Amino acid sequence: MTAAVDARIYAKFGGKILFGLTAVLLAWRFWVVPQLGITLYIDEAQYWTWAQHLAWGYFSKPPGVAALIAASTALFGDGILGVKALAMLCYPLAAAACWAIARRLYDARVAFWSAVAVLTLPMFSWLGLFVSTDALLTLFWALALWAYLRALASDAWADWLLLGVVCGLGLLSKYTMAAWLGAAFLHLLAFHRTRLASLKPWLAAGLALAILAPNIYWNVANDFPTLKHTADITLNKKAGGGLKALGEFWAAQWISFGPVLGSVFFILLAQVRQSWRDDRTRLLLWFALPLWAVVSAQAMKSSANANWAAPAFAPAAIAAVAWLLQREKKRLLVIGLALNIALVGLVYHWPSLIAAVNVQNPAKKSPFTRARGWDELGRQLTPIMQAHPGAVLVADNRTLLAHMLYELRELKPAAASWNPSGVASDHYKLTTDLRPWLGKDAILITQDPADQFASRFAAVEKLATLKAPLDAQTTRDMDVYLLREFKGY
Repeated sequence: MTAAVDARIYAKFGGKILFGLTAVLLAWRFWVVPQLGITLYIDEAQYWTWAQHLAWGYFSKPPGVAALIAASTALFGDGILGVKALAMLCYPLAAAACWAIARRLYDARVAFWSAVAVLTLPMFSWLGLFVSTDALLTLFWALALWAYLRALASDAWADWLLLGVVCGLGLLSKYTMAAWLGAAFLHLLAFHRTRLASLKPWLAAGLALAILAPNIYWNVANDFPTLKHTADITLNKKAGGGLKALGEFWAAQWISFGPVLGSVFFILLAQVRQSWRDDRTRLLLWFALPLWAVVSAQAMKSSANANWAAPAFAPAAIAAVAWLLQREKKRLLVIGLALNIALVGLVYHWPSLIAAVNVQNPAKKSPFTRARGWDELGRQLTPIMQAHPGAVLVADNRTLLAHMLYELRELKPAAASWNPSGVASDHYKLTTDLRPWLGKDAILITQDPADQFASRFAAVEKLATLKAPLDAQTTRDMDVYLLREFKGY
């Protein structure tokens, strides 16, 4: 088959095949989620509570994820799939953006396989089951690179302003988007310096900041909680770190690529001089490596989660696919993608697999355990709340409060975080206050002894210990107390 015929086949049928593959993968994910026996993870439950009170900012993140959930639940309801639906769509849309990037840089063949790679990457397949800030950030990261390439090629006002809008929305999703802006500025400075003499890139940056401005104002008005939180997790050294943490992080990056694409990516890094000579590979790595460098430094300092560099996988995957196809290693690429799908299937169906082989304590061996049991605790707590309609729901940690506010969403209980110190150390301590409930009763949910509450209330009565089975040996427990007549902190 000649290259021309091959290109025409990809151009004619590639889009239809990608659409079909996307539909199958999405259907798989939408089917898998209810089969896992899970409810929302802690962060998802917290983001859902944010979406009930839309604002320009929140304690730990800008407003993008809350707006996404608000739109998703408005369309599909507050059930688990309704909360997740639009976030799950972000990764296929990011794959489409990667197709457009690769089509502009290479050809229809590289574009097709790049999109398939992004659709099936273990990193995005895992994140694609959940709602996180990475969903919108990854989408806008890829869209920004596509818009940047358009702007460089056309130098049209519309393309530069489009870039500004995309970057602004990316910043409203997660401040990590600032790393993309920094990379773009350095790329212009290094390779397109004459463009910096034009107003267009500067107005694009100004437009991005203008879109972020309401969030900055919100931070000013609330004493910079998001910026303080971001600085704390980024700059303050915690236990761990060192070469061990760095090695664990990069091992996670390798498996998140999959064995073949991960190995090719490391080859690109090992042959960095050769990679840098190719303008297209250099550009793709330019918008990937700075983020990995920042997160690697974080891993050395304390620790880093595997997903913290998630957006970098999009351009890096294109570079890895192009490297393989340029060397006529399509068969190896297909094997790599097949391995990725098999790895994803193993993770998606892990609870069923370990149940089939009768593993002892399966809850301790499942990555989904943290999202299990909360719905059952909510069902058991519901009649207690209904029996005390005038009481405020109080929790001494954000995990319990976030989960129970979601599980009790039909009741819409008044709630407050226990905060005698007055320090706003999480979202609920920032936005709720028990002091207006002076003299009123409260329902306390806790997983710790309730001794500290005795002096702050007229009486403390234990109502129940709620238990949700996770397996034959493991339960998720939560104590419930009736606290009479709050005396104040």
